[in-house]
Amino acid sequence: MNRKGYINSFDRQLKAWDKDIAKLEKKAEKITRSLHERIESLKHQRDAAAARTSDLLHSSEDAWHEVKLGAENALSDLKKAFIKAKAKFD
Repeated sequence: MNRKGYINSFDRQLKAWDKDIAKLEKKAEKITRSLHERIESLKHQRDAAAARTSDLLHSSEDAWHEVKLGAENALSDLKKAFIKAKAKFD
């Protein structure tokens, strides 16, 4: 292969890699966006579970068991969501 042919081949390979790199960047953006959305969802669920702490503190003795059940459900849902999100990105 002569010099000009080699340079053209080299340039074509670089351009092909540029396309591959651009595809990887798009995938990375999509994954990053998805991860941020999941994290925000986890934060909202965590805040909802934290609100149950206040409910527990301010509930009457009679209502405490019902409030406790709601708090346990919120915590369980948060745990499941966290495990699912973590598995997605591990």
